[in-house]
Amino acid sequence: MDIFALTFIGLIIYILILVLIKKLEYGKRIRSNNYNNCCPLCDDPLNRIRRYNRDHILEYISFKIFNLKRYRCSKCGWQGLRWEDKFKRGY
Repeated sequence: MDIFALTFIGLIIYILILVLIKKLEYGKRIRSNNYNNCCPLCDDPLNRIRRYNRDHILEYISFKIFNLKRYRCSKCGWQGLRWEDKFKRGY
């Protein structure tokens, strides 16, 4: 098969996977009764911090489909992207 066709098919599959992940709401904001954006570990509010260079690279690789902002919890010290430790809560 042609290398261009394989590359094109691979790119289409990659984009479809990204859209599927977005539709499944992976990395969705955690909300509580008091706060709109909660820590995945302790339910306290998150504060925005500066992103790393790898966060910018991830954003471009994912075609800016996801909200890849870096946060820090002032209570427990957790820091990271919103979706990094989501499975520790059992979601």
